Amino acid sequence: MTFRDETEKRPGGTGQEAAEEHTLRQVDPASGHPAGHTLESLLEISESMIRHCAVAVFAIDRNHRVIYWNIACEELTGIRADDVLGTSGHWRPFYLRERPCLSDLIIDGRQETMQEHYRVFGSSILLPHGLHAEGWFAEVGGRPRYLIFDASPVYDRAGEVVAAIETLQDITELKRVEEERERLNTELQDAMSKIKTLRGLIPICAGCKRIRDDKGYWNQLEQYVEEHSDASFSHGLCPECFRRFFPDAKKPEKD
Repeated sequence: MTFRDETEKRPGGTGQEAAEEHTLRQVDPASGHPAGHTLESLLEISESMIRHCAVAVFAIDRNHRVIYWNIACEELTGIRADDVLGTSGHWRPFYLRERPCLSDLIIDGRQETMQEHYRVFGSSILLPHGLHAEGWFAEVGGRPRYLIFDASPVYDRAGEVVAAIETLQDITELKRVEEERERLNTELQDAMSKIKTLRGLIPICAGCKRIRDDKGYWNQLEQYVEEHSDASFSHGLCPECFRRFFPDAKKPEKD
């Protein structure tokens, strides 16, 4: 048996450049399939790869019916594949009422309406025709989750969109840590903004101990410090001043 290197290019053109993929492989000239594999075995391998993929994956056809719902998607959403395959209920794990998912927008070609459905959204960083969205969901699979959605079109040989595939990633714990860090940073910045610190040279009178402010006025020491810091004063007399102001009085001793 002989083998040849063949580069396969999936249909695309300028309208489907995101769907173009070049793969270098060894091909059996007799069957046209990679060496050691029949078409049936390749389909079985592909099916198993997606089904056991660690990332939650589902797919819908051009009629918005679910055609795939892998094991990870079952675990994440709490919905079995048998209960959703062949239906248009792929929205149910995420929303209280029917509304489009990313894959629906791709099927309908309504990518420009993403802002109506998501707060955080954009184009895929890997596929020009793919979509990305993320956000908090009150209850998915029995608990609140922060999910990342990525969806992309699936083309036939003629370059027509025949399906859309969507992946889900749960980054709830990571998002909670990120939000807690942002909260602490905000509190720290707020606290820092309230701290007043006296710095630099402060002009003070050597006689009366008054301080000159930026406008040239002379202020009592207590007034200046209180205006330029969070300190405050309580007034009393030290022993020497007490004897000076009240020479005939005896300051009571502590018990």
